[in-house]
Amino acid sequence: MAKPKQCEFPKLSALFIMLLASLGPAHAQIVAFGASNISGWNVAAAEAIPAQLQAMLRAKGYNVRVLNAGIFGNTTADMRNRLESDIPPGTTIVILDTSGGLYNDSLKGISREQGEADLAAITSALTARQIKVVPVSAADLPAQYHQQDGVHLTPEGHKLAAARLVSEVTDALGPPPAAPQRVLGACVADARRLCATALGDDEKRHLCMQEHRAQLSKDCLHAIAKSRQQHDAAQP
Repeated sequence: MAKPKQCEFPKLSALFIMLLASLGPAHAQIVAFGASNISGWNVAAAEAIPAQLQAMLRAKGYNVRVLNAGIFGNTTADMRNRLESDIPPGTTIVILDTSGGLYNDSLKGISREQGEADLAAITSALTARQIKVVPVSAADLPAQYHQQDGVHLTPEGHKLAAARLVSEVTDALGPPPAAPQRVLGACVADARRLCATALGDDEKRHLCMQEHRAQLSKDCLHAIAKSRQQHDAAQP
């Protein structure tokens, strides 16, 4: 009598293991760096430029995080002084506020020339680190996009400023991941759901996912099987 066919859960493929390796703590790919209009003064965090830009990029298929490194009241010198500490290794793009620091300079009697020199030094330092600098300014947005003080942006102003950045940022990022790679995102969700305590350890995470393979989502199992088929087809 033939043995009943067992339900097969293929070993996690090399492609899947690589995916799991990316689940540990990671530095932001994009940092929005500047003063109060970056920080989102007087608006909700989800309405500020960094969060709006992140949502727009993710809607286009980019798995990115936009870190908010805006500080209310920062002068250009303040920005320059915290550059190394607030732009972490691994950052690929910096959204640089080119108006907030200059505005705060003017309030404190710092010359325009000094402010522009600070911004130039910031840009030069980032470029030397192979980081793409994308400037953003609130100064040229129409009056209806500013709050009553005429300086800080409304939620709609933040959205417009973020939308203006999308094209240049996506050009710097390159094309979004192909559809099969996006399907693998389901496995990321499974790993976080089933193995949250093991995300920081590659070996433990691998073992945990093997132990919980019966609880993996259909999308994740499909992605594992497809990547294995692609791997096998590529073998001589």
